Amino acid sequence: MTVGTTINHLMSDLTNAGGDASLKRADLHCHSRFSVFKYFRRANTRDCYNAPEDVYRIAKERGMSFVTLTDHDSIDGALYLLNKYPDLKDFFIGEEVETYFPETGQRIHIGVWGLTEGQHREVQRLRPNIRELVPYMKSERMLFGVNHLFQNYRMKNVASRYIAEILDMFDIFEVLNGAMASFHNKMVQQLVATVQHEHGRHISMVGGSDAHTLKHVAKVHTVSKGETAEEFLANVRAGECFGWGEEMRFRDLVADIYLLILAYHGETRADLLSDEYTTTDKTIQLAARLASIPTAISGLPAAITSLNYLKQIVITKGLSMRFRGLVDQIRPER
Repeated sequence: MTVGTTINHLMSDLTNAGGDASLKRADLHCHSRFSVFKYFRRANTRDCYNAPEDVYRIAKERGMSFVTLTDHDSIDGALYLLNKYPDLKDFFIGEEVETYFPETGQRIHIGVWGLTEGQHREVQRLRPNIRELVPYMKSERMLFGVNHLFQNYRMKNVASRYIAEILDMFDIFEVLNGAMASFHNKMVQQLVATVQHEHGRHISMVGGSDAHTLKHVAKVHTVSKGETAEEFLANVRAGECFGWGEEMRFRDLVADIYLLILAYHGETRADLLSDEYTTTDKTIQLAARLASIPTAISGLPAAITSLNYLKQIVITKGLSMRFRGLVDQIRPER
């Protein structure tokens, strides 16, 4: 049975069986308050303010069989949850790793699932160079894949070379990301499906909400089979899976930005009273909060979000217009 046939059977089961107990779900891309916004680290800003236990609870309420956290370059949220609830059997450690092509500075975000603390430490040591990171993860038989393939794509790069290198490195692609423009996701799906068909490649296609607020947790997820988290992830590795759900609307993306700003202000008192921060840290944090008020009122966060969203569409539309030529140029060495 081919991967495509397996996916068709799974989708048919999901659509028609109305509750097939063999079908399992997991949101393979979601965040907690342990995702720090690294560009303003001293100001104690975060990409997300959700408590790990709340993410877990909401995911289970929305039908997830298994739960993970994929915080930015951190497994602290996952470890926190496992330490607080050591008997969890349906939770596995995840992480979203930011890495780079050293010669161009091209950023790539990699989802990693089912890793250990030791592997996390080595991943963090190697992550500045994707050419060192990926061989290590492959040597460890780690489960990892590319998130939102074209979000950080630099148009000055040669598209065919970039795509060919990524295809050579990865066997798992996030083809449905809840926070990305629909056109972006469709472009990634088309690329992966074409490479599967024309090059005979084994590629797994997964989905995740990329939720930074509780409202969107698990609304996009991955469907597969497996009675345990280990079996579920093994089936993801085998390609017996698919992404399911619907991207959030643009207005939801903008609303999330303002919800994060409100959450940041909501932690002002706790941060200023905390013994964890120095007087200098607290001064920086207070100044950042005061500065964020006119910034938010001016509409700058909405403008930046709009530009990023438009960039996704422009890049992927440009690639789609020369899609056939790109596919013909891609000949990954396996």
